[in-house]
Amino acid sequence: MDKLQMPSIVSKSLPKTWMTWAVFFFFCAAVFGLAMRYFFIGEVPFFEYKHLLHAHSHVALLGWGYLLVAGLLTFSYVRSPHRLNIYKKILILTIIANLGMMMSFPFQGYGGFSIAFSTMHLVMSYVFAYFFFQDLKKSPSNTAKNLIKLSIIWMLISSIGLWAIAPIGATLGRLHPLYFMSVQWFLHFQLNGWFVYAFLGLLLAYMETKGTFVIIGKKTLFALHLSLFLTYALSVAWSTPITGLLYLNGLGVLLQVVAYFIILKPIIRHLYNIHTFSKSWINSMLWIGIISLLVKALIQATLILPDVANIAYSIRNYVIGFVHLVMLGAITFGLGALALKNKWFSNSSLSKTAWILLSIGFISSELLLLGQGTLLWAKLGFIPQYHLLIFVSSSFFPIGLGMMIIAQWTSFPLFQKSPNSIHIQQNQHKSKNTETMKSTVLMSFGIFVVLLMASCGGGNNENQGSYTPPSAQKEKIADPKGIGEIKEVNLSEGIDQVLAEKGKAILDMKCTACHQYDAKRVVGPGFEGVTNRRRPEWIMNMITNVDVMLDEDPVAQQLLEECLTRMPNQNITLDESRQILEYFRKNDRERTGGSDAALN
Repeated sequence: MDKLQMPSIVSKSLPKTWMTWAVFFFFCAAVFGLAMRYFFIGEVPFFEYKHLLHAHSHVALLGWGYLLVAGLLTFSYVRSPHRLNIYKKILILTIIANLGMMMSFPFQGYGGFSIAFSTMHLVMSYVFAYFFFQDLKKSPSNTAKNLIKLSIIWMLISSIGLWAIAPIGATLGRLHPLYFMSVQWFLHFQLNGWFVYAFLGLLLAYMETKGTFVIIGKKTLFALHLSLFLTYALSVAWSTPITGLLYLNGLGVLLQVVAYFIILKPIIRHLYNIHTFSKSWINSMLWIGIISLLVKALIQATLILPDVANIAYSIRNYVIGFVHLVMLGAITFGLGALALKNKWFSNSSLSKTAWILLSIGFISSELLLLGQGTLLWAKLGFIPQYHLLIFVSSSFFPIGLGMMIIAQWTSFPLFQKSPNSIHIQQNQHKSKNTETMKSTVLMSFGIFVVLLMASCGGGNNENQGSYTPPSAQKEKIADPKGIGEIKEVNLSEGIDQVLAEKGKAILDMKCTACHQYDAKRVVGPGFEGVTNRRRPEWIMNMITNVDVMLDEDPVAQQLLEECLTRMPNQNITLDESRQILEYFRKNDRERTGGSDAALN
């Protein structure tokens, strides 16, 4: 009897332990994200923006997102205590990989330690897939199971992009379009394949527990799969602008809307008709997840128009808002609600407050991101105090997640009073379980400290783990005027204020999401001093002929290699580029005391 009870108690504690670690990494990703927001309103010492960006994206995607999805799949389909012990070991190694990425990326970006821990996480995802496929076979075949099986397949397919990065970088260079396409391949099939399919599958599985069975026909599934591949065309168009790709994406988003509608319609009808559904705050979180997925599909549907598609990937606010609709909306709230229903997340009053704060942060930040993006598209300028507002909005995430960690921690047996009626033997098992948890936390803290020391040491060499590809372009002597139709620019001694103000309006609309007017580097380099470093012809060619410049100009290629973010073609006219140049001259005179030094 005793031997049978012990695995049961361990099996019961593992889901909460798993989810607590997921929330911890979500909290860390939120702190990194908040620091990135602060870059636009103040100084962040000791860190580079791009390093924090990589830390934020990796910990959010592979820490929070991966652990949440993998945990829900595991505890929804695996019942055997023996098998759960295997997943416990997988969890420990995955935690170590995530801690390594969390401590190395902020200090060194892509370097030896961060790449090693990222690879470790990738290998552990393969191990998870191997064991989960075995356990999934034991479940009866149905639509939910098929979608979940496909989600794992998409996770494996997405990893092809990661394996392709190294050989492409070594042979073709990190500036080649295939390099960017490989990165986008991973992100696209992670978000829209692995995560979305898992959400749909788990949602259908939840409906089945309520007696509602949704059957998805082969044609609908085919449309869903085809849309997944076709919508990747927009990611390719980002690095390789080809008009035909936008039409493929247009077909894909139409198929996606149809497939989502067919799958979600009976689910929404069922949930809407349940009277108790509308009264539960947990169900409200589930509604946020479902609505986010629908809004994501509807926004993508507007991309059927090529002009709109061009705007979508050139305005950074839209890109970030779209990613957050999937990660923060559908996955966090949708799957988070399912975990709450299973009590793998604490559903205490403190947890309720935490989730409400998260919902406030998510909804307000999405409104700001998409609203500001729309203003930029309409050429109506900036929301007053936009960067401060979105910083305040983003602060709800670490605050809410900090409360959620406390709620999770206090829900463990260590903090629970045992009724007098509980047998002494059960209390002994709980005591052993508590001691096990303490040991796990202490071990993880020790790993955390070691990784911190290693990462700080590894960050001293900026070039550690980086690769500078051999390129014939680097051997060419750069034309100081750049490449394009602007061959000569005649400048007056003074500043044309009218021209400069028009240039600033264009920069505010199209450029300040990635660049600052001072020397601070965020996504791209700061504007301060640009007329003292580059000739006016080079600046205007870079603005109007961006794709050719990035492909052929050695200076532009060097900047791209430093930033690793390809500047989109904003379709700026020659007249507009001259207006921008004039504001650059004005900005440099005000900030550096002079301009046009590159002409001397």
